[in-house]
Amino acid sequence: MDLKRVFQNISRTSCPYDMNFHCHTKYSDGSLDPIDLYIQANTLGLSHIAVTDHHSIQAYLDIYGFLKINNNKIYKTKLWSGVEITSLLNNCLVHILAFNFDVESKYLSPYLLNNSVKGDLLEASNVIKNIKKANGLSFLAHPARYRIPYTNLINEAAILGIDGVEVWYDYDRKSEWKVSTFVCESIEKIVNKNNLLISCGTDTHGISLLKR
Repeated sequence: MDLKRVFQNISRTSCPYDMNFHCHTKYSDGSLDPIDLYIQANTLGLSHIAVTDHHSIQAYLDIYGFLKINNNKIYKTKLWSGVEITSLLNNCLVHILAFNFDVESKYLSPYLLNNSVKGDLLEASNVIKNIKKANGLSFLAHPARYRIPYTNLINEAAILGIDGVEVWYDYDRKSEWKVSTFVCESIEKIVNKNNLLISCGTDTHGISLLKR
């Protein structure tokens, strides 16, 4: 399955009931056990999910192992490798999401040690390059949450070769996850202008994939 094609079909209604490419478990700053998160995703009927813990892929490995043992037709949600990496873009600390990368790649290993990297490895240009070398896709997470305007950050990330941007997001942190229409539509226009891919995610830290 081509993940690029999945991202090309994402719309404002894809999250949270069809796809979720941003969520956390107990392995970073979330509350859910990885297996519980995946079972919940499957129960909700999600077609695709990626766990994006900060600087850790242990949740992915746990779920992958679980699915290997329980190789049956009960679990239909497609699992993709994912991680959230702290990076420096235009002298601003941002988060970059990586998807569908080789989990054993030496290029990403420095970013998977449960802590943010330092020095040149922190630079967004190098994060994006290393994700690409690991055969993954790179996305700028929640671009409207940083101290620099999202227009500047998206344009700069595009120049550096990022693959996409997390467009559909709940910046208002509602009790039930819901797209922040005005800002997200504005971000979508900039993303489309730069010919970038679009992702969506709840950024769940609690116990429900329907909330942030």
